[in-house]
Amino acid sequence: MSTDRTIKKLRRRSRNTARGWLAQAIKTYARTLETTERELSRDDIRAQVLTLTGQILQSMNDTPRAENPVHDILEETIALMSRELGLETQETRLRLERRARRKDPLDRSATEASFKGLTPLSRLQNQPPTQLLPRLEREDDGSLTESSVAQLRDFHPEIVLYSPQIPPNTGTIARLCAAMTCRLHLIEPLGFDVSEKSFRRAGLDYWPFVELYVHESWDAFLRTRPFRRLVLIETGGQTSPSEFLYEPGDLLVFGAETTGIPRHILSDCKENQRGHLVTIPMFDRGVRSLNLANSVSIVAHCALAQLHARLSEL
Repeated sequence: MSTDRTIKKLRRRSRNTARGWLAQAIKTYARTLETTERELSRDDIRAQVLTLTGQILQSMNDTPRAENPVHDILEETIALMSRELGLETQETRLRLERRARRKDPLDRSATEASFKGLTPLSRLQNQPPTQLLPRLEREDDGSLTESSVAQLRDFHPEIVLYSPQIPPNTGTIARLCAAMTCRLHLIEPLGFDVSEKSFRRAGLDYWPFVELYVHESWDAFLRTRPFRRLVLIETGGQTSPSEFLYEPGDLLVFGAETTGIPRHILSDCKENQRGHLVTIPMFDRGVRSLNLANSVSIVAHCALAQLHARLSEL
């Protein structure tokens, strides 16, 4: 390939990358308006987004894009977005810039917009779990109706992963949650970006069936689930998953692959008596730990089998 053709190809890729980031910035702006300006109608939101788009295009037209590096175009966009969203402090702008360039995989917010499978936190309601076995109704093709799925999500336990580190593990767990109709919560900091291919690939094409949330901290997560028990899966307990008495809507908490659940979370849950420690028995102590996805499968199966068997007898 000649030098001229190579330069043209690189410029074309740069323009496409810049367009992608601009489109994502506009989507983020629209979602922010929907969340923070609830009194706005859809037409008002559309009008504001169109105004912002025009300002971005005007700022791009005033610069020789073919000669500027892509990061310069992104910096202009970030600065404009900061002003539009009222985030004009230097610290906020630098954080937005780092996130746009993806230099720090741990510097993520709960509103990750780069992965379409993520569920907005605004959909998560802090209501008590369902106490009765849902009535399962099916469509003509045999699939559950939307109302039945919603009832099952409130009745079934929810899977909580504190600071997961390995993308394929979490993707596999997401696939399990889709099959079992369980909500999945990820607590930051994460050891990966939720847009990584290895994470998405492990979940195959089941992401539309996963209710996936990302929380910025443990405390932020607890504020969204005030009426639910914490079942902490960690070593050192005396109760196995098959012996524990589960309740509808229990939160099954698993720690990172490398460090497990932090000690301060274990101690806090013990003090306020909200948490219950459950340990998967391992008979060969030469095995240090089980794979995270396998552990989630074991505990989730025990909980679901017990809940459905116990309440179906009522």
